[in-house]
Amino acid sequence: IDEMILKEMSGMLAILRDGVPDLPSFLLFFVTSRRNDNILSALSAKHEPIELRVDSNEQQNDILVSIYRIVQEYVNVDFSWKDLEQKVESKFELPDGSLQGKLQQLEAPLVSSKRVYAKVLAAERINDPNFDEMVNSIPLIKTPKHKLKQPSDNLDITYQQAGLVQDVMGKRLKEGWGNAAVIPGLKKRADAEQKIKDKYFGHNDEIKDVSRFSGKFPSFEALLDGLNFVLKMKGIEVLNVKNKFRNPDVLGYADININAAFELDDGTHHIFEIQLHLDAIIVAKEKVHVFYEDIRKCIPDIVGDGFTVDETNQIKAFVLGCLRNSAVDSAIDILLEKSGGVFLYTRLLEESFAQLAKKFPGIKIDFRSVEAL
Repeated sequence: IDEMILKEMSGMLAILRDGVPDLPSFLLFFVTSRRNDNILSALSAKHEPIELRVDSNEQQNDILVSIYRIVQEYVNVDFSWKDLEQKVESKFELPDGSLQGKLQQLEAPLVSSKRVYAKVLAAERINDPNFDEMVNSIPLIKTPKHKLKQPSDNLDITYQQAGLVQDVMGKRLKEGWGNAAVIPGLKKRADAEQKIKDKYFGHNDEIKDVSRFSGKFPSFEALLDGLNFVLKMKGIEVLNVKNKFRNPDVLGYADININAAFELDDGTHHIFEIQLHLDAIIVAKEKVHVFYEDIRKCIPDIVGDGFTVDETNQIKAFVLGCLRNSAVDSAIDILLEKSGGVFLYTRLLEESFAQLAKKFPGIKIDFRSVEAL
């Protein structure tokens, strides 16, 4: 209809508005149009338009589910030091092969860390036969990284907004979670500035944990109740739910990590962080901390000379960030960005993977190939 000239459009709209309701009920009309105020106002009098948007929550969730399926079916999500070395070389424009075999030195503390966490998760499964069912019931919610930004790149404003969020959300979580709620102060300014420099390369608007909260729960059932309390909370929009119980990070650690946007009085939204922990994992984390420190301290020596202090810190932050993420989540992040939030592009990505799988049967696609798509 939106292709018609205005005079023709008016006549057709009158027919659809006044004539269609008098036709037999077994006749159905499906009318599509780009958003047009003339069409919308004319038809809304007797019909209820349905708006289908590529950025709707339903559409984005369908895309995310499709991407998760693609990753599970076609992508090699087994961690390898070779993949990580290549990612670091690409990210920091290092010569190809300059890190080859070097990060492998971190294998021993990584294996020790995974072993401790795996033992805890195995015990949870024995103690609660419904553990995996509950883990898999948690919804997939993920927002592309380029959209996860604070409304201002002024860190002073971010801290002002974070203070408001900390007060309101702290009270809500205390009321809903009781003693399980942990309400710390705002992130120390010096720590935030260092994180912005090392992880976000100076982009102030990308920090999301100036306002942060956590909960410690004795069982996964209690943790799931705590999560559902947040998901149903009014006045916030949950942007990310990272379920590491389904896909533990490379170090073996598991928790639920949430990014949510709190609506402020001026209509802007401040992004904050909530972490939900299992008591048994927290206890294990204390044991594992020594392995994590070994990894953290060794990275600068492995990377070697030839870098400024800031560059070395950025490389260290990137490597640690990769180790604190699951291979599944990393692949999903890449494909979600490539899809652009458009289902057609997601479908094209799936077809590309299917063609590669047909050409090389039995072989799953590595991260470098995923990034090159």
